[in-house]
Amino acid sequence: MNDSLLITNATILTVNPVDEVIHGGALLIEKGRIADIGPSDALEAKYAGVERLDATGHVLLPGLVNLHLHSGLIRGTAEDLPVFEWLTKYVDPKHRALTEDIAFDAARLSYTEALLSGTTCVMDMYRYMHKCADAAESLGLRATLAPYVVDKPGMDYFESLDKNVQLVLDRNKTANGRIQVWFALEHLTYCTEDAYRKAAAYAEKYDTGIHTHGEESIEMARRLQAQTGRWPVELFYDRGILGPRTVLAHCVWLQDSERELLARTGTAVAHCPVSNLKLASGIAPVKELLDLGVTVGIGTDGVKENNNLDMLEELKFVPLLQKARLLDATVIKAETALRMATIDGARALGLDGEIGSLEIGKKADLIAVDFRKHHLTPIIRGKYDNAVSNLVYAASGADVNHVFVDGKPLVLGRKLLTADAEEIRLSAQSAAERLFELREPFVPA
Repeated sequence: MNDSLLITNATILTVNPVDEVIHGGALLIEKGRIADIGPSDALEAKYAGVERLDATGHVLLPGLVNLHLHSGLIRGTAEDLPVFEWLTKYVDPKHRALTEDIAFDAARLSYTEALLSGTTCVMDMYRYMHKCADAAESLGLRATLAPYVVDKPGMDYFESLDKNVQLVLDRNKTANGRIQVWFALEHLTYCTEDAYRKAAAYAEKYDTGIHTHGEESIEMARRLQAQTGRWPVELFYDRGILGPRTVLAHCVWLQDSERELLARTGTAVAHCPVSNLKLASGIAPVKELLDLGVTVGIGTDGVKENNNLDMLEELKFVPLLQKARLLDATVIKAETALRMATIDGARALGLDGEIGSLEIGKKADLIAVDFRKHHLTPIIRGKYDNAVSNLVYAASGADVNHVFVDGKPLVLGRKLLTADAEEIRLSAQSAAERLFELREPFVPA
C-alpha cells in the first residue's frame, strides 16, 4: 500500500470536540497521518489519483484504547471465585511458573485478539515485558507497557523496580514512538510504601507515567482503612503517585474524599466493567467521576477475569451498569461511552494530541466496522441518526473489518497482515499447556 490512501463512502464517527458524524464521508491518509476528511464526493474529486479503499456500509472511527489489560493464557480456567481467593489459587501460581517465552506467546495472542476486534492501543500490565515489546513491535499496534512490580518479601517472582527502570531505558518511545513504558505497581498489599515513592521519583526522572490497581474489593478497601486509617486512594496520595500521568485501574469502592483527590490531582481511572461484574467486585461510580471532571477510560482487564479483550462488547456495559445502578436511563449516553473508549483513553495515556479522534493532523489510528449485518440494521441518518447507538449497543469485535495504526493497514477484511494469526494461536495453545504443567506444583491444595 502507498503512503497515501483515500477511504471512501463511510459513515465517519470523528469523536472530535463536537462529536461530528459524517455520513457518506471520506478520509485521506498521507504518511501515517490524517491529511483530510469530509464528504466523499468532494474528496474523491480532489484526490482523483490516490489509491482508494471503498468503505461502503462501514462505520469509520478512531481505534479503540484498552486502558487496562493483562496478557495471559489461563482463559476459562480460573472461574467463579472472589478476587483474592482467585488470585491466591490461580494467578499467583501462574506468575511463579511463567517464563519469558510463554510471556511472549501470551502477549502475541492478546495483541492479535485486540487488533482483530478493533483495539489499536493497549495499556498492558504483565511480566517479561521486553518480550511484550517485541510482540507489539512486530504486530504493529500501539502499546504502553506497565510491568508488574512487587517488592514485598516472598514475592520476588514478580518484576522489580530495577527491571522496570531498565525496560524504560531500553524500550520507551521505541518502534517509531508506538511503544511507551510506564512504572507499574501491582497492589497496595503487594508493594511497600518505599516502592511507591521510588516509582514516583523514577516517573518524574524519566518523564513517564504510573499505573497501578485502584481498589476493586470492598473487603480489601475496608481492611486497608482499618489497618492504616486511610482509604486506598488516600494512601496513593500519601505515597506521592497521584497526578495527570497516573492511571488507576478499577476504583470500584471510593469514598467522597477519594473521588475529590482523583479530580484535584488529575488522576485518570481505567474502568473495567465486565471484570468487576465477573469477580463480583461491584460497579464503579463512573457517573460521579465524570461529573467531577475525572478522565475515565475503559479497560477489559485480562482474559483470565473477563474472558475476552473485546472492547466493543465492553462498551455496552459502561452505560448499562450506570443506568441500572442509579435507576436513571438518561446517564452515560452512547456518545460518552465511545469517547471513553477512544479520546479519553488516549488522554489518560498522554496521547490525545496524536490519537483518539479522527481529525486532520492526527495519526491515522482508525478502524472500520462493517454495518452490513442483520444486528446492525437499519442505519438511519438525520433526526434519528443511530450510528453511534448501534455501535455501542449492538456491535462486537467480530464486526471489525479493517484496522490501521500510523496509517499502516494491520487488518484488512478481517485478515491480520503483520503475522500469521493461526501460527500465533497454535503457539499460544502449546505455551498454555506448558504453563499449566509448570504451574501445578505451586497450586495450593
